[in-house]
Amino acid sequence: MLRLIRSVLDRIRTYFAPEPPMALAMTPAHRAFLAETVAFYSVLDAADKLQFEQRCLSFLATTEIIGHDVDVTDEDKLLVASGSVILAWGFSQWHYVNVDQVFLVSGAFNEHSEFGEADSNITGLVGTHQLRGKMILSQAALHKGFKNSKDKRNVAIHEFAHLIDMADGKVDGLPRQIVSHNYVLPWLDLIDKKINDIERNRSDIRDYAATNRAEFFSVASEYFFERPKLLKRKHPKVYHSLERFYQQNRAAVQAELRIRKKSPCPCGSGKRYKRCCLAEENP
Repeated sequence: MLRLIRSVLDRIRTYFAPEPPMALAMTPAHRAFLAETVAFYSVLDAADKLQFEQRCLSFLATTEIIGHDVDVTDEDKLLVASGSVILAWGFSQWHYVNVDQVFLVSGAFNEHSEFGEADSNITGLVGTHQLRGKMILSQAALHKGFKNSKDKRNVAIHEFAHLIDMADGKVDGLPRQIVSHNYVLPWLDLIDKKINDIERNRSDIRDYAATNRAEFFSVASEYFFERPKLLKRKHPKVYHSLERFYQQNRAAVQAELRIRKKSPCPCGSGKRYKRCCLAEENP
C-alpha cells in the first residue's frame, strides 16, 4: 500500500502545488444538497443538522481537499466532510489527527497509477508511515457512494473507518481508541469467523472484507451505516459490536424512516421500494 500511495501522490504533485484549505460558508444551497444527497444528514432534527454542518466546516478548516485531474467543487468538499462526520458522530470531541490532505481523482486506478485500465479498480486509499495524513478518493465513487445509500458501499465511509482504525498507530481492524478492552478478543474472533464464512461463500458481506481484519472492519462499517437493519438481522453480533464501537444505533434510526411502498427504491435499482429493499429487509 505504501508504494502504491507514493506512486499516486508523486504523479499528482507534478500537476499542482497544494494551497491552504479554503474556508467554506454553509449556504441554503449547501444544506439542500446535504439533505438530498446524504441520507444520514437528512433524518437529523434541526439542532443535529446544525451540529453536523458545524463539524463538516471544522473538518474542512483543517483539511485540504485537492483535485488531481478534476476540479474540486463545494459538493465534493461536503461529501468528504460528511464521511468524516458520520463515523465520528458518536464522539463529539473526535478529531481526525491522522489526515490533513484528501486528493480527489477522476476515477478508479491501479497499482501503477493508471486510470481506465482493466485492473483499475482502486477507488480509495489512506497513507501510512511517512505518508500518514494523506487520503486518495475517486471523485466518481465518492458521489456514487452517497447517491446510492443501499448498496453497502461508500468509499468515504470505508476510508474514514481505516483512519479510525489506525488512530492507535496500527491498521489491524481493531480500533482501540473506541473499543473497550473487554471486547477485543470477542471482536477479533468474530472477524475471523465472518471472514471464514465469506471465503466459503456463506455470507452477503462483500468479498473484499475477507482480505484481512482491517478491510473487514471498513467493509462492515459501510454495511452498518448503509443497511443497518439488514446487518442487524443477518449478522447481529457484527451489528451490535459496531453499534457499541460507534455509539450509534443506526437500525433504530432507519426504522423511523417511512418510505412509501410504491415509491422508487432509494437503492437506485429502478424498482418500487416494496419489490426491492423492503422485501429484503422484511422477508
